[in-house]
Amino acid sequence: MKIRISKRLWFRVATILLAVFASYLVLLCFPQPFFQWSVTSSNLTLYSDSSFSPEDGRRILELVEAKLAASPLFSAQMHHSIFICNARWRQLFFFNRQYRVGGVNYYPLTSNVFLRDAVIEGNQLISPSGQAVQGDRTLAYFITHEISHTITKEEAGLYRHFNLPEYVREGYPDYVAKGNAFHYEEARRAFLSEAPEMDRWKSGLYLRYHLLVAHLLEKENWSVRQLIEGPPEQRAAEEAVRKEVPLD
Repeated sequence: MKIRISKRLWFRVATILLAVFASYLVLLCFPQPFFQWSVTSSNLTLYSDSSFSPEDGRRILELVEAKLAASPLFSAQMHHSIFICNARWRQLFFFNRQYRVGGVNYYPLTSNVFLRDAVIEGNQLISPSGQAVQGDRTLAYFITHEISHTITKEEAGLYRHFNLPEYVREGYPDYVAKGNAFHYEEARRAFLSEAPEMDRWKSGLYLRYHLLVAHLLEKENWSVRQLIEGPPEQRAAEEAVRKEVPLD
């Protein structure tokens, strides 16, 4: 026996689904009601669903601004909001299918970026394992990385950005976010020896991509806009790094 569903019912279901989807997009653009605590510094606002010291929050934002200001793509006129999701349900809701990553970026829908739970006073992001991320990948690093995706997409345009090699899409935000914490010669030695941290998929790090971007910008004196408008393929960029004068 066939069950027929009327066109009217199909229309109602489609309308409900569309309304739910539209409501979700609105909440991605205006999530402030879910985050009670906030602090602003210059064109950056930090929100959290857990209380934090405004002084600690401003310190993080000042670190982020200093990193971003080193990029020619950064504009002090564009406002960026950062939302720290400490509650698991907020992470599930705002991260969606990317639940286990450090942060998500939804540009051009919004310049808002969302990060998982963090210890703001310690400048640390909490990994999915529940442990604080150690080393140079601080909370300021993760915030800067996500905002750098925004400014890169804005400069490149969505079509060009989509077609960029992954080493540029992820390597440049890493370059901006690490700042002076990156050591080129150490990274090149690791690259030449095929150290485990240079495998992006096994280590979860963008160190290999960062090295290629740093080589083009610092050793070959490319501009950031040249990098975005006509980057070499990854294999060619890697070969350029290998052919440098041998290290002592």
